[in-house]
Amino acid sequence: MRAITVFFALLATVAGAYGGFWVMRELGPADLTGQYGRGNAASIEGNFMQSANFERVIEALERELGPDGRLQSLNVNLLEVDATAIDSGRRLVVRIDASGRSMKDDVGEADPIGTVPVAKLDPKALDRISKAARKETGEPVERLSLTGSSRQWNVYMLRGEPDSFIANLNGKGLRLSGEENPEPGGAEPDSLMRAENLHKVLDAAAKEGDALYDLTVWPERASVAMKSGGRVVALQFGFDGELTGRDISAPNGAQTKTIRLSRVDPRAIERMAKSRYAKGLKNAMYAILRPDIGFSAGEPQWLLYLPEGSDPPYLTANIKGRGISWPGRG
Repeated sequence: MRAITVFFALLATVAGAYGGFWVMRELGPADLTGQYGRGNAASIEGNFMQSANFERVIEALERELGPDGRLQSLNVNLLEVDATAIDSGRRLVVRIDASGRSMKDDVGEADPIGTVPVAKLDPKALDRISKAARKETGEPVERLSLTGSSRQWNVYMLRGEPDSFIANLNGKGLRLSGEENPEPGGAEPDSLMRAENLHKVLDAAAKEGDALYDLTVWPERASVAMKSGGRVVALQFGFDGELTGRDISAPNGAQTKTIRLSRVDPRAIERMAKSRYAKGLKNAMYAILRPDIGFSAGEPQWLLYLPEGSDPPYLTANIKGRGISWPGRG
């Protein structure tokens, strides 16, 4: 009786094995070609340094983050890409393979930091960078890294000297780190020197109060020092008025006077740039407003700095951006 039981048990095992084999043969294994790093899928011809192939990267980022997804950084290698994004206070990492397949991981809470929307990525920027960099060194680009806070590309060469450059978000203005931007961003649509963008910064700063120690504005960032409860709240803003830093300290010896933040006119810089001496926002490098500048005349002044070699080197104006003058003007 025991032998018969064992026989039927073995028979059932063999039947189960053959049944499983038949199912696998008919249905096959799961199709993994659509999963990041799994299975086989058509790879790109060439590499991600070419605009036609970089379009796959943008498609993958939009799939994972949406067109309004905000990138803290983007690292582009020849056949793979990784991005760090910020979404609802969380830091996300997106990886993209040579076939354009992607995966996304949540890696924890995110600190305030500047970002760039996916929608602002321009595939043609990579062709511009590769062409300009090869003209400089005669060598190809090995990898690129985009920083969201500055919205600049870091360019790393495969060989040759110089071995690295930086470039604007649109791929123009290739230069060595520390060199003056040959295509300043003051006139760009997202420049903080534009009234509509500076307005966002001022609105955000107003959450700290109405007593302003000083304000410095660059095309890509703004620094605002506010008085709050006898202390200094130093705020840093990036594009789109994003808060990228907030520090609290005691006032220093120079921080004795304030003006009302609500008096600051976001159109002042644009007015100054319209002067025939500035010749437009494209020549606006940065601007400073402090209560102690020109305060002896009863009114604080803006200083608008122009490119190196300009004559005059900077312009002054009242808090509304009117009354253009400069040091030594007769």
